[in-house]
Amino acid sequence: MTENHSIASGSDGVSRLIDTAETSGITRLSRTDSESEGEHLRRVAEELSGSGENRLRVLESLLSDRNFSTRLEAAFELGKIGSFKSIVILRNLLLSQDESSWQIAIHGLRKGGSREGWLCLESVAMDDAKRLDPSNFKVSELSFRRLMAMGRTKMMDRLFRAADGHSRSISGDVARHFSVKAVSTLPYQHKEVMEHRLGIITGVSATPYATADALGIDLEQVRALELEAWNFIHSPIQTIIE
Repeated sequence: MTENHSIASGSDGVSRLIDTAETSGITRLSRTDSESEGEHLRRVAEELSGSGENRLRVLESLLSDRNFSTRLEAAFELGKIGSFKSIVILRNLLLSQDESSWQIAIHGLRKGGSREGWLCLESVAMDDAKRLDPSNFKVSELSFRRLMAMGRTKMMDRLFRAADGHSRSISGDVARHFSVKAVSTLPYQHKEVMEHRLGIITGVSATPYATADALGIDLEQVRALELEAWNFIHSPIQTIIE
């Protein structure tokens, strides 16, 4: 059976695959009711053993599959391929305004393990960091949420370091705004510790000892809460199977 697809570019310049009547719903590579998981994976492997261009076309179509696990698998394979074309497909997903698409793209770019995938994440993070000016709330909020969804990047580290205003390339106001918003996503106790440690309250970073004294808690508790807070901030968006 022949599959028909069309590609359209939205107003944001992102290329998107549009399902036709023939491709809407479960594609031929989706798991059928009669297949075990092992049988399904073996059949997909056989289908994807063809030419590179055909493989990319099939994987891109699977990103629109109704089954969330299938979409994740397709993104992972694209990330693992690590070619210019495969990374562009995932980058387009990440640049969309659909946060569920970010989840798929980030999974592929991170879990695929290719150098090109990591470079793509860093590139998008750098572009988003330039759009964090709070004067444009809609753009700033979208960029902030995507930065947090991607998890730890070198750009994220630079933003936290620049919050003291000593960076030549990143505005101290923008960096502080990002740091405040990132810390505000934490549970209350973790938020309190990070506000002191990053100097969000006083403008001067407090030592673990000073933080413990200010909050009336043990030093070891400060260290544990700070570690948990960084793990939370650095973690990419979770891929929750539907």
